[in-house]
Amino acid sequence: MQSEFRILFLAIVLTYWIPGYNAVGQSDESRPNILMIAIDDLNDWVGFLGGHPQASRATPNLDRLAVSGTVFANAHAQAPLCGPSRASLLTGLLPSTTGIYLHVDDAEIKKASDAAAAAVFLPDFLGARGYSTIGVGKLFHRGDRAESFQEFGGFDGHGQLPADRFVWDSERTMTDWGPYPERDEETPDYRYARYAIEALQRDHDRPFFLAVGFYRPHIPWYVPQKWFDLFPKEAIVLPPYYSKDRDDLPAIAREITTMPAVPSTTWAIENDEWRSIIQAYLACVAFVDNLVGMVLQALEESPYADNTIVVLWSDHGYHLGEKDIFAKFTLWQRSTRVPLVFAGPGIPAHVVTDRAVGLVDIYPTLLDLAALDNRPALDGNSLVPLMREPNKEWPYPALTYYGQNNVSLVKDHWRYIRYEDGSEELYDQRNDPNEWVNLAKERHLEEKREHLQKLLPPDPAPMSPLNYLNWNDYWDRILKR
Repeated sequence: MQSEFRILFLAIVLTYWIPGYNAVGQSDESRPNILMIAIDDLNDWVGFLGGHPQASRATPNLDRLAVSGTVFANAHAQAPLCGPSRASLLTGLLPSTTGIYLHVDDAEIKKASDAAAAAVFLPDFLGARGYSTIGVGKLFHRGDRAESFQEFGGFDGHGQLPADRFVWDSERTMTDWGPYPERDEETPDYRYARYAIEALQRDHDRPFFLAVGFYRPHIPWYVPQKWFDLFPKEAIVLPPYYSKDRDDLPAIAREITTMPAVPSTTWAIENDEWRSIIQAYLACVAFVDNLVGMVLQALEESPYADNTIVVLWSDHGYHLGEKDIFAKFTLWQRSTRVPLVFAGPGIPAHVVTDRAVGLVDIYPTLLDLAALDNRPALDGNSLVPLMREPNKEWPYPALTYYGQNNVSLVKDHWRYIRYEDGSEELYDQRNDPNEWVNLAKERHLEEKREHLQKLLPPDPAPMSPLNYLNWNDYWDRILKR
């Protein structure tokens, strides 16, 4: 009996002391691999979210991934522009913690504030725990100027551009649309897909974190003609539009979302360009969906198919005529809602949850799925409980910041927005999915508005002096303070 006890004791000791084993007894070699797929400027115009009636034609591969895993159908970005959204996701911290509300150079993120300095980028955390970290494309705002990945395959920005713009010409935006170049192989995104495929075809002797960041459907909306041909202009369905949509907004909401550099919907209607813009956006979505399909097929054909977690996300949404704009940079549904899907070992398939969650939740979720402890301070919450119980009561709101004191909060089917001057918006998305009617002044909803207001984090961090954005008069004034 004593001999059996000694053997058991020795087995326990070896389990926890042998190099390569973690606190829960899982070896580095047996940890799941992680494939992260990021897509820029992709709103809910994907089949599995139903944001546009023609989206399913554009996203067969994304829809296939969604069916194989868990869909977070009410997911939101923590900022409505690339830089701060990605900084939040990759640090696991809210803008209200780091003070990164606008763009901050990737190499300067850790200098933005004390909280940012203490942050551990997700690739660094995984790399320190035995993962091989490989990235390519748009992951941070400018690829990987943060130098967080052990191996980085490059980022080419907009890629090659035509000699002249097709339609829209403004120095303050790359907005334009048209068929270019001739072949997929001429685009940076195609190269990113091939790089990821090559990485999946290697022999890996330790778990890997492979992240690929696709640029389209970011502006300019340029992809080869064959993708435009999938969506004949005359058959394009326009999104819902209300010409007086902005009439009940507070003055600051109109000011902060005034975007002289991009087309207005009024202009698009008068110049018969609205359907052309929608056609170009859907063409870009179909193009990137095909590249995602190539990467997923490579995973399925690899030895790693059964032990790889896939997480797919977009950094924010995009208005395509709604609210009279073609842009991001707002605190409304079109800018904040994003696709978010997890699939792979241990993740339930055919599951959809409508609980409000954020991209900031990806970091802790991946650590839970990989059974990694000793994590840094994180603002997000692991989504694993919602994978198991999609209808579970979820006390956490989804927060989106566009400046220190301009914030949107989504909880269940409600959106509450508060601006720096105290102005408010309130929308019941169950009855008003287009957010056309601002209910903030309705007396019978005063208790609901106050309840949501109390869910906002107190004392958001001041805006770091490293923030920058050259977009409109509002931000020119704010950043000169």
